[in-house]
Amino acid sequence: MSPGGRLSSGGRCGFALREAGSLDARVIAGLHLQCFADGLGGAVWSASSITRILSLPGSYAYLAAAAPESTASPENTELQPAGFLLARALADKSEILSLGVATAWRRHGAARVLLRAAMARAGEAGAARTLLEVAEDNVAARSLYSAEGFALVGRRPRFYRRPGGTAAAALVFARDLL
Repeated sequence: MSPGGRLSSGGRCGFALREAGSLDARVIAGLHLQCFADGLGGAVWSASSITRILSLPGSYAYLAAAAPESTASPENTELQPAGFLLARALADKSEILSLGVATAWRRHGAARVLLRAAMARAGEAGAARTLLEVAEDNVAARSLYSAEGFALVGRRPRFYRRPGGTAAAALVFARDLL
């Protein structure tokens, strides 16, 4: 994981969390590819796409990393990228644009750490509500979002293309931050 940004520990497996910027676009794109290559019908985001997103007003990103033997600390330079989150906060709303965790680190708390950091940042920016979309068949993510206080507010049929010509609906979730 490239150096820079604020680093803090969190999660039950010792994840380190830091703000990410355009210099991290390749790392984020690599994680996006690992997380979504099959589930988005090949429509993964490139490093240049991520750089463009991060250049938009109100956009921000976080990277979560794990150290060998789960001993993440600011002094450890051997951190492995475990997950990312891209978001945007404008006026009174924020949106989680993408959140992904590498397969090896799923179900260890990285997504929760990333999500909570994004909600805190959105609240600090004045957002009263956070929105996100998730594939209807992503049971683990839906469970996390429900546990974190998000409620289902909409559905987009056949939104995510799957291999073999199938598609999954996108469920729209929202959570009040105030």
